[in-house]
Amino acid sequence: MFKNREILYSVLFILILSGLSAAVCMRVPALGVYVVLVDGLLYTACFSAFSRYRYGKLRKLSEFLRKAQKHMLPLEVPDQLEGELSVLKSELYKLLTKCHSQAELLHQDRQFLADTISDISHQLKTPMTSMNVMIDLLKDEALPPQKRLEFTRSLHTQLSRMEWLLSAMLTMSRIDAGSITLKKETVKAADLIRQASEHLLIPMELRGQRLAVPDAPAAVFQGDLHWSCEAVSNILKNCMEHTPCGGTITIGVRENPIYTGILIRDEGGGISEKDKPHVFERFYKGANASPDSVGIGLALAKQLITAQDGTIEIESDYGRGTLFKIKFYHCNM
Repeated sequence: MFKNREILYSVLFILILSGLSAAVCMRVPALGVYVVLVDGLLYTACFSAFSRYRYGKLRKLSEFLRKAQKHMLPLEVPDQLEGELSVLKSELYKLLTKCHSQAELLHQDRQFLADTISDISHQLKTPMTSMNVMIDLLKDEALPPQKRLEFTRSLHTQLSRMEWLLSAMLTMSRIDAGSITLKKETVKAADLIRQASEHLLIPMELRGQRLAVPDAPAAVFQGDLHWSCEAVSNILKNCMEHTPCGGTITIGVRENPIYTGILIRDEGGGISEKDKPHVFERFYKGANASPDSVGIGLALAKQLITAQDGTIEIESDYGRGTLFKIKFYHCNM
């Protein structure tokens, strides 16, 4: 109770006044009636001042809460003095600050969800429109068999593209929501490269491209093999799309006490200085982007790598190819 300054001062005032009144009454007993009267007036004045002070603090606390309800949380330092009202205001300030932060996060989550849905809708609109046109054409009984086969293959391609897009967007959303648990296991760089590239070997062969890989690199790192393969596979797919027919995609491995690095180089047209800062942004398509690109593969790759405390950088000379530098840092760092 005596941690409240106003109560402590009031009690001290009463004790001092009572002591003085007792001393006066002992010396001059005839003045006792007047002393009691004066004491009563002073006690009343003291109580009034104390009540006015306390109600003033309560009024300020009420104003503080009203401002908080209107999202006008004042940027002030709460009372650092001792006392129930100061402690109450401090605790309310903490609670309201936390509520405002959670409300802001909720707003950001809603905005992110709206943006994601908008992005997916935008990316699906073009292939769906194309598919509807081809379906209408396939209904024509007079359509030549060759054209019917061509449209059927195109429909299959568009469906595969939509399936990959939805899968990639779902993966990115799960990473953003923190619902993907990444393992910490010993991953061999050789296994990572083999699994990430095996489904691309046939498309590369059809393009006349060659994949140059070092002989059984012994480097290892701590990470998630499955999601690391997904990231490296997206980078290789990007390199394949930009490397001309007959070109070579080279994968190198580097290991030191700090990190295990994977270097992927293509022989494409390179990336302009204008596009470099935006390469890993979602749905960004540079000047040299493939017509079938949706601008999500590299963004997903970076998200999967950084989720494992890794980094990815690019080095590119426009017209002379691009080098992707992936670093998986060791756990003892």
